[in-house]
Amino acid sequence: PEKGTVLTSFDHLAYRTSTREAFEKANAKLERQGKPCDPGCVISLDRGYPLVCTPRATERAELATSIKKSDDSIVAVGDWVALHQPRHHEKAVIECVLPRRNEIMRVKRIGRERQPRRQVLAANVDIVLICQSLTGDGIDEGLLVRQMVAVAGCKAAPVFVLTKGDMVDDAVIEATCERIGRIAPDVPLFVVSVDDSASIDRLRGVFSPFTTGLLLGESGVGKSSLVNALLGEQALATGDVRASDDKGRHTTVARRMIELPGGGLVIDAPGLRTLQILDMEASLKLAFEDIAQAALGCRFRDCTHGDEPGCGVRDAIAPERLEAYRRLLSSGR
Repeated sequence: PEKGTVLTSFDHLAYRTSTREAFEKANAKLERQGKPCDPGCVISLDRGYPLVCTPRATERAELATSIKKSDDSIVAVGDWVALHQPRHHEKAVIECVLPRRNEIMRVKRIGRERQPRRQVLAANVDIVLICQSLTGDGIDEGLLVRQMVAVAGCKAAPVFVLTKGDMVDDAVIEATCERIGRIAPDVPLFVVSVDDSASIDRLRGVFSPFTTGLLLGESGVGKSSLVNALLGEQALATGDVRASDDKGRHTTVARRMIELPGGGLVIDAPGLRTLQILDMEASLKLAFEDIAQAALGCRFRDCTHGDEPGCGVRDAIAPERLEAYRRLLSSGR
């Protein structure tokens, strides 16, 4: 593999039965067209060609002309593809992208375009590590909740990671964790320091073999340093942050999949503050399943869980969690 990719073998990828069956179906059709393929996983995307890992090799590939190249959502890190190597052709060709289990996406506007475009950041992701730094202005709890809901809406499991735990007082950490725990009691919460091996070991425990995770957080929170700590080596470049506001510059310029010791894969990506919630109602139901269940006992079907009589939610849910839910519900986006 190319330097910085840190993925050594196709055998370490999560090639699930459903993916294998989808590939075999696609390959049978492609073989009839004289294009026999290998299964492959896209493990890196930058400004060049996608880097794909197959049972035979890890190589750069180009998209087949039959694949409409309309935006960045055509292929993403974590995508499973059917890869054909034409004779006398320099690069392998991605003939098709296999169906995704899920996709982590954002919406971005390019230039003067009126309509924003959908950009898939990663595909087939199990968990998303939502990272914020304890330093600077401290934790933005409202942003954590929005990220949690956005991730749940993408059909992945959120994990909160508070970085730079060695740079703030224990009392601050305890109070912060207590507040977050009342708002999101079911989301795993980790406080880490790259110099504290015990905290890194605890976080590494969320990655069982073949688990794929994505790092989400803005520049300066220490995502690349965190990956290096999880790996136990300086595989990724890191950058300094400004002392005035604890903000950093982008040191990661490509999305890439990295193999962790003991199994598991993590996708490192350029700094990103948050994800848009594409379907608020559906995402809230997934992220606040307890509220959805408690609401079945409300007297009124359109109960806002505020001052209505006979509300089944107010007494069942912690006030901080209910307020976070109602705030997002009222935002509508």
